[in-house]
Amino acid sequence: MKHFEQLFKKIARNHYDLVFYSPSSKYKVISNTNANKLLKKLLQELNVPPITVHGLRHTHASTLFFKEKDEKGIISVSKRLGHADKETTLRKYAHVFKEQQQRDEKMAANIFDEMLRPCVSNV
Repeated sequence: MKHFEQLFKKIARNHYDLVFYSPSSKYKVISNTNANKLLKKLLQELNVPPITVHGLRHTHASTLFFKEKDEKGIISVSKRLGHADKETTLRKYAHVFKEQQQRDEKMAANIFDEMLRPCVSNV
C-alpha cells in the first residue's frame, strides 16, 4: 500500500479519476496486460509472491467482506466493486461467505463446548 500511496502522489490527476491513467493511450488507460507486467516487476523486486491486478481487487473485496457482515456492508462493497446489484456480488463471492459461515459455526460450537465443560466436569 505504501507503494500505491507513492504512485498516487506521483501521477497527475485526471478528470476520469483513473489510477492507471495514460494520457498518451488511445483509451487513456494502461492496459490490463501492462498493469500486470508492471505489478509483477515491482513484486519481484520486493520478493513478494506474484498476484494480478484482478487478484488484488478480489483480495480487497474478500477482506472487506470479512469485516462487513451485515447487508449494508455487503451493499457498500458491491457498489465499490461496481456491480449492478448485491446479488451479483453474492454470486461472485459465495465462497467467501461460505468460509465465513463455516468459521462462525465452528466458533459457536467452541463456545458451547466451553460453556458445557464445567457442567460435565461436575458430574
